[in-house]
Amino acid sequence: MAMTLNVKLLTGKVHSVHCSPDQTVWDFKTQLGRQTGVSPYQQKLASSNGGHLDLQDATPLASFRLRTGDTLLLMVKDEESIPVLLKNANNRTTTYHVLPSDTVAQFRAQIHANERIQNNQFWLTYGSQTLEDGCKLSYYNICPGGTVTLNLRLRGGRGSPP
Repeated sequence: MAMTLNVKLLTGKVHSVHCSPDQTVWDFKTQLGRQTGVSPYQQKLASSNGGHLDLQDATPLASFRLRTGDTLLLMVKDEESIPVLLKNANNRTTTYHVLPSDTVAQFRAQIHANERIQNNQFWLTYGSQTLEDGCKLSYYNICPGGTVTLNLRLRGGRGSPP
């Protein structure tokens, strides 16, 4: 069942967004970002009916009892670091705090320093995507608390990214 929510910016401009009650606030922010040009990392959404001050990223829209025609308020905040989980080859998970505007190369440098693995010995994936050094982390839409996987290159050329 689809619904349309209105999102009002502090400038007074209103955007109508077609969505599903099952999608998470994060997915809604991503969709809204494509429409408004505001990065989902810089969005803070609040219900205008006063029922919910802050809509949390991992929560489905249905949890807030929103209905077609309801209006959400969008505040644009300065970029803040987000937690990203790194799962290494031993299935150990470590939390890194990164800026969405950081490049993959900058993130790899943090990993190199903490995990003590040479840069040419590993590559990173998020979901089914291989992370490329020249891209920003925000390009991959890594959600706060998302898990990035560290993959080791095997000697002899095996284990390299496709």
